[in-house]
Amino acid sequence: MAHTSFFKPRVFLLWLLLCLAFLGPNTWAQSPYPNRAVRVIIPFLSGGALDQMARIVADNLSLRFKQAFVVEARAGAGGVIGTDFVAKSNPDGYTLLFSVQAPITAAPFLSKQLPYDPQTALIPISLVTIAPNVLIAYPGVPFKTVAELLTVAKSAPNKVSFASQGQGTTGHITGAMIDMMAGTKLLHVPYKGFPPMLTDVETGRVDMMFADSINAIPRIKSKELIAIAVASDKRLDVLPEVPTFAEAGLPGIVSGPQFSLFAPANTPNEIILKISSEIKAILKSQSVLTTLKELGVEIKGTSPEEAKILLQAEYLRTKEAVKSAGIQPL
Repeated sequence: MAHTSFFKPRVFLLWLLLCLAFLGPNTWAQSPYPNRAVRVIIPFLSGGALDQMARIVADNLSLRFKQAFVVEARAGAGGVIGTDFVAKSNPDGYTLLFSVQAPITAAPFLSKQLPYDPQTALIPISLVTIAPNVLIAYPGVPFKTVAELLTVAKSAPNKVSFASQGQGTTGHITGAMIDMMAGTKLLHVPYKGFPPMLTDVETGRVDMMFADSINAIPRIKSKELIAIAVASDKRLDVLPEVPTFAEAGLPGIVSGPQFSLFAPANTPNEIILKISSEIKAILKSQSVLTTLKELGVEIKGTSPEEAKILLQAEYLRTKEAVKSAGIQPL
């Protein structure tokens, strides 16, 4: 009977607690990642190109990991609110950020004080795709090529207008890059969103705008707007007739939203590498490749190290363009 005392409830509970203390607090965390749903935050409104790209990535990660990757919008302050939310989240891989580059590469030059450090608050997991900007214009404008645009713009400073979704957006910066390289003075007309900007260009109130390929292609195909040039290293397969700015003598005009996945700083490296590897696999899927080709995006699927290098290059390029445009932080 003496040996059965070990199995009395109190004695067994004490033994179990001692064992757990010896094994340490991480014993329960050994289940393979992910073992529950993952939140994928987009820092802008739902329904746009970013949301569309985020859902393609999240849906396919859900299939591969057999856990839900749920897209959630936390918009505001040019992407700063959602970015800050992720930056301050628990670095366990269960809260990620899917965003364009603006909150990392442009926000530092548009705001005097950010609530996060754009250089250290987040870890880039992968640069997934880039949607090159396309210069699209009202069909009634007196130019149809970049050369004609520059001639008109130089003859009438601040008369040729272009719309953007606000100061420091890729559309605004692309216009600033043209002014910097070609010596023009285009008239920048900022908007608070894509729909009102599109309406005013379609009706001729504003001459033109820079739109990412995802938003530009349907308007070009329907002939609502005309395409002048694409801000990419090469012509888009889906728009083979539209030349690049480089072909028109402006090789530095390369821009567009870069869709990347981020995690909070201090997220375990094994989680970062695991997600990055799965994204590479997703981007090799034929069904995904077909979808992305139709959207006119450039497929990347970089490693975390490559994503960091490319973001830093974009940061420096944006810094120069913002300085040239005379944009002052608020």
